[in-house]
Amino acid sequence: MKKMIRALLLPGLLLLLLTSCNTETTHFNYTFKGEAETWSAVYKQEASQKLITKRDKVTSESFKQYTFNLHYKGEPSDLETIKQMKYTYKGRGSGGSQNIEGPVPIGMLKMGGSGSGTIEREDSVIKVTVEWDGKSEEFELKNEK
Repeated sequence: MKKMIRALLLPGLLLLLLTSCNTETTHFNYTFKGEAETWSAVYKQEASQKLITKRDKVTSESFKQYTFNLHYKGEPSDLETIKQMKYTYKGRGSGGSQNIEGPVPIGMLKMGGSGSGTIEREDSVIKVTVEWDGKSEEFELKNEK
């Protein structure tokens, strides 16, 4: 009798665990691009959001990894003549800024990170502003579909 109870108990417990907690994961992997006359940029995001239903309560967990790359469209040697520069980018769930005292190293035109928080959606627009030596450009990054 004990063997029969044990044989039914384990599958019953597994079934109970599987039905009491349900998860659904959605991925938000996007590349946003844009440019102006002097500068262009690319923002790449690999993100996921997991909806967890447990005993009629829904919670979510999100995780993202992202990179932002700013590119000067002129000659790389021109970056050495820049005395002061600031650039910012801002989306729904991301943003950053960098102040640079010249000359501008190419490595300073990149940012990235990871963590939880708000995720950029497919229709997001990321606004970029670049200011250097009294000049300024603004442009938008949009998802390449």
